[in-house]
Amino acid sequence: MEKVWPYRVDGEVGRIECSTYRVVQGDAVLYDTAQDLFPSLGCWERYETRGFKELACIRGVTEQSYNKTARWLNRLRHQDGATGSTTLRVGAEREGRKVLDCLERTTREILQHEGCDDTGQPLNPRLLQTQAPTIISAELVTEAIDACQLTADERAEVERNPVPSEDPAKTVNVSVDDVVVKQQKPHRRRPEEHQEIVEGEETNHGRKYVHNTVAHLQHQEQSYCIAEQGVPTVLRVLLGYLLTNRLLNGRIQFFVDGQKTLHAAILKAFAWFGNRGMILDGYPLEDKCARQLSLAMKGAELRNDALSALSALLWWGRADSAQALLQRLPEANLKKPEEIRVLIGYLERNRPYLPCYEIRKRLGLRNSSNIGEKMNDLLVSNRQKHHGMSWSAGGSIALAALEALKRNYDYQHWLEYHEIELKRVA
Repeated sequence: MEKVWPYRVDGEVGRIECSTYRVVQGDAVLYDTAQDLFPSLGCWERYETRGFKELACIRGVTEQSYNKTARWLNRLRHQDGATGSTTLRVGAEREGRKVLDCLERTTREILQHEGCDDTGQPLNPRLLQTQAPTIISAELVTEAIDACQLTADERAEVERNPVPSEDPAKTVNVSVDDVVVKQQKPHRRRPEEHQEIVEGEETNHGRKYVHNTVAHLQHQEQSYCIAEQGVPTVLRVLLGYLLTNRLLNGRIQFFVDGQKTLHAAILKAFAWFGNRGMILDGYPLEDKCARQLSLAMKGAELRNDALSALSALLWWGRADSAQALLQRLPEANLKKPEEIRVLIGYLERNRPYLPCYEIRKRLGLRNSSNIGEKMNDLLVSNRQKHHGMSWSAGGSIALAALEALKRNYDYQHWLEYHEIELKRVA
């Protein structure tokens, strides 16, 4: 018997409808092609082919709005008005959620196979073996310091810097950062309601945001990016990647900003792994110093003079001299001395992560997490931070997950097998 409703397909050549049949004996259905031969669909669902998903989800909605993608896709297939923007949004969010669910399953399986619990803490004694730090030889570091023409006191302070210089050939560089986009309101207000709120409330203080976390991993010529909601989730996937690619026999070097919660999450997740380090990006460091000095000092000229001297000391990793400089600032130049104490506390708290940036530069080592900031732009900001756009939590992370799939060159394997291997890519 031919079924009343046709089987609907969204393909790269267009929307297609085809007849399906069932074999009936009495009241029993022996065979139904709409369920036994083809994937089962809901009442108004359409089966999306692999080619359609590549066009719509990988090359479409990750690069432009749902409306523009719908017009482009329908024009490409010569079917005006066939696929609407809402259909694309629902399909993209569903596909992104499938990617995230698969990533979670894959990570959990890797952790269990390698002897870790679900939080990423190792249960296998082999993983708990202490490793010596993988660092550059002392001779190379000494040569770099010799070339700097420092005074005896300056050299002594540089040599006391607690941050070692890692061996780049045996190091995985990891940049982790949060990125936020405006959260969508649960419902739209009528114009008269909006006018009342604008006149009566400070709406900026009530703005809510969706928080996503992005990580970028680099080992020699290979790289990988991760987009998830929450730092702990990202760090679990990161551990799964390191275990799969056998990268825990070297050093893990994190590049971060001054966010305390991020530092705490990294130290907690990798407390068992001794061969790891953390470096504070120089740009957030200078920005923090500039803001605190602006709050503390009387006038821009005094602020700029103090900032110039302070930045020079921090570039050389001379935290002791930097703190002494702040303590010697004349009281007459300060309007809020307590802000100077806040800055001194900030430098003291981050002392273990303040390297000698000049020596690292001479040794050819990374100094910043700018590639992590770029990943924020590529995975989230470029698509989700324009023209006043706002997003649901699920919609934002779904698009970021699809973009990460594309950046990792893993989308073809995903579309064919619905698997994520967490393998390195060039």
